[in-house]
Amino acid sequence: MKESPLVMPKMSMTMTEGTLVTWHKAEGDEVRAGEVVCEVTTDKVDMEVEATTDGTLARIVAQPEDVVAVGEPIAYLATATDDLLEGLFDTPTPETEPEPEPAAEPVAVPAGPPSWVPAVPAARRAAAERGIDLATITPTGPAATIRLSDLPPLEVKPRRGPRAVIARRMSASTQVPQFVVYRDLELTATGRNWTTVFVRALARALREHPRLNAEWADGDVRRHDHVGVALAVDTERGLLAPVLRDPDLDDADVLAERVRDVVRRARAGKLTLAEMSGGTTTLSNLGGFGVDAFHALLSPPQATALAMGRVQEKVVPVPGGIGLSLRCTVGLTIDHRVGDGADAARLLSTIQDMLTL
Repeated sequence: MKESPLVMPKMSMTMTEGTLVTWHKAEGDEVRAGEVVCEVTTDKVDMEVEATTDGTLARIVAQPEDVVAVGEPIAYLATATDDLLEGLFDTPTPETEPEPEPAAEPVAVPAGPPSWVPAVPAARRAAAERGIDLATITPTGPAATIRLSDLPPLEVKPRRGPRAVIARRMSASTQVPQFVVYRDLELTATGRNWTTVFVRALARALREHPRLNAEWADGDVRRHDHVGVALAVDTERGLLAPVLRDPDLDDADVLAERVRDVVRRARAGKLTLAEMSGGTTTLSNLGGFGVDAFHALLSPPQATALAMGRVQEKVVPVPGGIGLSLRCTVGLTIDHRVGDGADAARLLSTIQDMLTL
């Protein structure tokens, strides 16, 4: 095989495609097996892709911002043997000496560069694609043959920051018809980890309303067979949303430890790609910043997102007058292709029931 493909790797069970972020190598660069050649991103995580063999980065077929399906090539690697030995000549060398031809009268040939320049096939293809005249390249291969690494390197675009990943996700969100429903939820206890409480309540409510634990795909609603709550975490790199899979199946103490652990590792930059995949809804809590209520955008293809405001005592009407009640204003965002306002209201009603059990 003259060239071997470097493909978009499948880095989680749910990954179907990835977006190329940046190349660390240019066409013509020598690489070694295990060396990082580029970065790709999926579900807000940048991952490094390593070379699968020693050789030369022969051709780059995916550029930054390109979305590539899992298993599709993003580049081609030429092995060192292919680069040095193949294509030294465009015509095969005869095994026996040819019969001598009769001498001909010398013919004057105008001075100038030769019309054919020895080059390996990968270098010849790359030069043609990039419009490079091989006669202008200094060869370093055997028999004055031009190798791929002799060509000038392509300019590598600078690595995008984390805001670019978030911007792409949120730009996709604006293409989804969505609405938000607000409700004041009554809480019956104090001194609790409210993020954990709401993670569990949201997961249990979605399990009772499978119509909203879904996504819009191929012109129809596709329901999920699990509940994955993506928890929005504020980090130095920007917003990350690690996924807590089926959190309603854990008891309260186990879930509280899971939440603390995933938040800690998110802020330390130690999440795995699997922990960033499989979300079916998102929970965002800005109550700690003193925010009373807000609208969270959907994170496609998820059909729901729950925004938590500050937990606080509010003056409410009670029989015979007014009183104080511990409340939290939440905003539930819904993909209108998946559900309607009444569906959102019913889901919030179930969440309220979960909070008062």
